[in-house]
Amino acid sequence: MTKEAEKKVYNFDVFVNSLGDLPEGKEIQLALRDLTPGRHKYCYRNVVAMVSANPETYPEKLQIRFGRGQAHSQPYSIKILNDVDRIPERWR
Repeated sequence: MTKEAEKKVYNFDVFVNSLGDLPEGKEIQLALRDLTPGRHKYCYRNVVAMVSANPETYPEKLQIRFGRGQAHSQPYSIKILNDVDRIPERWR
């Protein structure tokens, strides 16, 4: 794979209203869409993660999308710290 093609491979994407919704270097809760090829592609995961505008900071690539689906031109990187189960314990 060429260097240019590697930049286009994303592991997750997230929908935000503005880049201010993604503070860098802080733990935040996000609803990510998984872009891994296969049966579970486009499944959502609720996670606690850290993001960075530098695509080399964390191990996985994140595509930022705005409200109407427009993709941000710069790839971000993401480190997922843990999954969050949003269904209360008594309803599981």
